[in-house]
Amino acid sequence: GRGDIIVAGMNFGCGSSREQAVLAIKHAGVGCVVAASFARIFFRNAINIGLPIIETGTMVPCNEGDMVEIDIEDGTVNAGGSEYAGTKIPDFLLEILMDGGLVAHRKKQSAKERFGRRSGAYSKSSILSDKDHLNLIVDLTAPESSDKVLDVATGNGFLAFEFAKRVSGANVTGCDMTRDMLLIAEGIQREQGIDNLDFRVMDAESLEFEDESFDIVSCRFAFHHFTNPLKAVSEMARVCKRGGKIVLVDGLSSEDAAKSEYHNRIEQLRDPSHIRLYSEPELAGMLQDAGLKVLHARNWDADFYFDEWIKIADPGEEIAREVRRMMADSVEDDKTDLRVRFDDDGRLLFTYSTVILVAEKE
Repeated sequence: GRGDIIVAGMNFGCGSSREQAVLAIKHAGVGCVVAASFARIFFRNAINIGLPIIETGTMVPCNEGDMVEIDIEDGTVNAGGSEYAGTKIPDFLLEILMDGGLVAHRKKQSAKERFGRRSGAYSKSSILSDKDHLNLIVDLTAPESSDKVLDVATGNGFLAFEFAKRVSGANVTGCDMTRDMLLIAEGIQREQGIDNLDFRVMDAESLEFEDESFDIVSCRFAFHHFTNPLKAVSEMARVCKRGGKIVLVDGLSSEDAAKSEYHNRIEQLRDPSHIRLYSEPELAGMLQDAGLKVLHARNWDADFYFDEWIKIADPGEEIAREVRRMMADSVEDDKTDLRVRFDDDGRLLFTYSTVILVAEKE
């Protein structure tokens, strides 16, 4: 990543016993603090908040405006043509730091555990396996047979399989942070006899590929689980070739702030790994902020019966009853913007609005 770097001397952060000191530095756009040593409370808060730090033992000589390169994993700093070895952060702390801090780290761990337990249920989801939806995504992307494709947060691999059928002359890679999801995907791959596809365990916010490695980078129905969606988009753009395409598919939340808040509260209650569903302008804005040009925006509405939808997440009877109550309360005044209603048989259902965004890396 890029950003300003603070280079300091001994005991940096001394006297700042609260997390606001770290937050202020991070929100000011500072990408890393390099210091001879850190006050212990500041060091701990930096890890917990997700501000990269390197402790070098001595002050690194440099001037304002100099280019400084850092390697967080190795704990090294390169300034003025010289390399300085810092104290390597222990792996368990480094993992928290790279995940964006303690809260984001715990949410990711919770998501891994939850998706691992429910991987079989997700493989049977009607919207995830919808062939018409999958084909529409691939059609809008218009891949060449030689295109290399990466499907990020691939889950059970549904979109990766469809791309693999269209790019027979190239390789498709599906990555996901949940190994159990990929085990099911690999089983489906064997059944279908697809040989131009491989799966890898990987975090969407830290892709382990070289810059400009793929012609197409896609992500379907996973964005609302990302703790740092801007970083995920940045990573997708980084590994995409110039002239290549980024495909982002996800459910939508209302542009009305109150309805969006109510909707997302329901989603989080049903599935604690849910972070937030965004509106279409918000998603398109993230792509544009990453320097991408949006080529296509296609909406797709899918009706969901409450019982099927709640069964996929399986939050337990008590939570399921509360989620049902909140959804039913939305029937009269559409608090969720999901057009919640009862059918003629009294079954609760709603309409899930989604969007397919295809962007180009210029």
